[in-house]
Amino acid sequence: MKLDIKGMITNDDDAEIYRDWLGMTVTSPTDILGNLPTDGSDLEIGINSGGGEVDAANEIYTALRNYPGKVITQIESSAYSAASIIAMAGDTVQISPVAQLMIHNASTYAGGNHNDLDKTSNALKSTDKAIAKAYSVKTGRPVDEFLALMDKETWINADDALELGLVDEVMTFEKEPVTNSVNNVLPRKIINRIKDLVGENQKLKTNATDSQPSEHDKLVQAKLAILRK
Repeated sequence: MKLDIKGMITNDDDAEIYRDWLGMTVTSPTDILGNLPTDGSDLEIGINSGGGEVDAANEIYTALRNYPGKVITQIESSAYSAASIIAMAGDTVQISPVAQLMIHNASTYAGGNHNDLDKTSNALKSTDKAIAKAYSVKTGRPVDEFLALMDKETWINADDALELGLVDEVMTFEKEPVTNSVNNVLPRKIINRIKDLVGENQKLKTNATDSQPSEHDKLVQAKLAILRK
């Protein structure tokens, strides 16, 4: 089964406003949690998202990590910001060779006195550590390494993501192999026998008193014509 993370990631309460009023493509936790297979079968998550709300992304991440079946996350084009958190939930993380991740510090809007702003700043720093933990759990690398990458807003292509351990595989798109036609060639002995049959059939036609071929002869000739092509 495949589910998609498309557009902005938002909470369940606001999803309807974005969809119905603004005509935007969004993904909320219920879109994923409400459609998880009940039989624990393998699950594929396609990701093409510029990110959104961290809390909503964290809820999806946790649900996928708790899912009893195998989860494959596929970064099809973009896994930016909060969407990169969800990508880390896969037992196997795949990325298209043309796709990217982007990781950066969490942001918000704040107002009030200096105490209020200090609280907001502390909340953002804690959020950054929580996000970096998802990357650390996936890669085995230190949290501080990802905090440094987030601090300077880092764009990560497929090869670099593989080197960092953020993904397990770069997707390939191999076409069906071309079958060696020699396997379908008739043995020479068969070819020669068919030629003999064709010759014998021609002699019978020449010696026949009725110059018009029978329906049987027409059928034989049609089959032989196919083999001679």
